[in-house]
Amino acid sequence: MTPRTCMPTNLTGMTGNESAMEMIKEEEGQVEMLMKVTYHYLFPILITSALLTNLINILLLLKAWKGGVGPALAATYRYLTWLAITDLLAATSLIPAIINLDRTLLTFHWAFYYAHLEVPIMNGLTSAGVFIVVGLSVDRYVAVCHPRRYLAVSAPRTAAFRVAMSLIVPALLYLPHCFLHHEVVCAASGLGYTYQGVTHLGKAWEVWTVLVELCHRFAPALLLVILNSAIICALMRLATQRRSLQGKALGQETSLTGQDGAKRGQDGARRQQERRLVHLLLAIVTCFLLTNLPAAVLAMVDTAGHTPESFGHEVFRAVANSLEVLGFSLNFFLYFTMMPGVREAAREWGRRWGLMIGRVNGAQGCSFSEASKGTECVEL
Repeated sequence: MTPRTCMPTNLTGMTGNESAMEMIKEEEGQVEMLMKVTYHYLFPILITSALLTNLINILLLLKAWKGGVGPALAATYRYLTWLAITDLLAATSLIPAIINLDRTLLTFHWAFYYAHLEVPIMNGLTSAGVFIVVGLSVDRYVAVCHPRRYLAVSAPRTAAFRVAMSLIVPALLYLPHCFLHHEVVCAASGLGYTYQGVTHLGKAWEVWTVLVELCHRFAPALLLVILNSAIICALMRLATQRRSLQGKALGQETSLTGQDGAKRGQDGARRQQERRLVHLLLAIVTCFLLTNLPAAVLAMVDTAGHTPESFGHEVFRAVANSLEVLGFSLNFFLYFTMMPGVREAAREWGRRWGLMIGRVNGAQGCSFSEASKGTECVEL
C-alpha cells in the first residue's frame, strides 16, 4: 500500500492569472473530497471486513487443526493459518493510516511513525502474505503434479521454514525504508511536525525501490501464474487420461450392472470437483493480479516519496489502495473453500448458533499412476 504524503500547498509564491489559481484550488478541493470518501468512509468498511473475516478464519483453522489432520494437510493448514494472521496484522496496521488523514500538522510521535514505520510495517506485512501465497501454491503444485514426492518435499517442517522465510525476507527488504524513505520536518506554521520524502538519495534508491517491488509483487505474480497454470494443465491432462481409460473399459463390457452405474456416478462427481478446482485456481490468480499489480505500479511511480498534485493520480492511488485492502478479505473467501476441515468446524459453530452452513465437498487433485493402473487423490 502506498499512502499519500499530505504536504501543505504554498500558493503565495505562485505566478499566473486568476483562472489558473481557481483551477488549482478546484483540483485541490476534488482531491480533498476524494480522500474523504475513500479513507473516511470506504476504508473503515474494508478494514473492518478484513479484520472480521481473518479473525474468523484463524479461529476456524485452529479449531480444525486441533481436530487432527494428516501430514498431507498439516502443511496446508500451516500456510493458511499464517496467511490469515499476516492479513489480520496488515489490516490492523492500516488503522493508524486513517487516523490522521491531514498530516500537515502532527505531533512529533505521529510524524516519526508515518515517516519511518508506516510504510515498512504495512508493506512488510502485505509482502509476507504474498510470499505465503506463493509457498502455498508451491505446496499445491507438488501435491497435484508430484503426489508421490509430496510428503517428502512438502512436510510440515518444510512449510514452517517457508513461512519463516516469508516473514524474514520482507522485513529485510523494507528495513532501509525505516531510515531512508521519509524524514520528519517542521510544519509550515511552525506549530507542529510533518514529514516529506527524502530527495537526495539519487538513482541508487530508485533502483532499490524497483527491486523491492519486483520481489514484493511482480515476481510472485509471475510465479503464481506459472504454478497455477501447471496445476490446471495437469488436472486437465489427468482428466483426459481418465476418460480415455474409462472409455476403453466400457468398450470391453457387454452389459452395465448397478455397480457400473455407481462407478460412473463417482467419476462424474470427481470431474465436477476438478472443474471446481480449476475455477478456484483461476480465481486465485485473477484476484491476486487485480488487487496487487495496481499497487505495485503506484509504488514504482511514487519513487522517493514523490506525490504529484494530479487528481487523476490520486484517483489511481485510491483505487489501488482500496483493491489491496479488499484482497485481505478475498483471501478468506477463496481459501476457505479449499479446506474441508475448516468447513466442518464452521458447521459445528453453525449448529451451536443455529446457523445453516451448506456442505461442500473438498476439492481433490487426482493423478494417474501407470505403475498401479489406478488413481491417487491428494486432498486440496
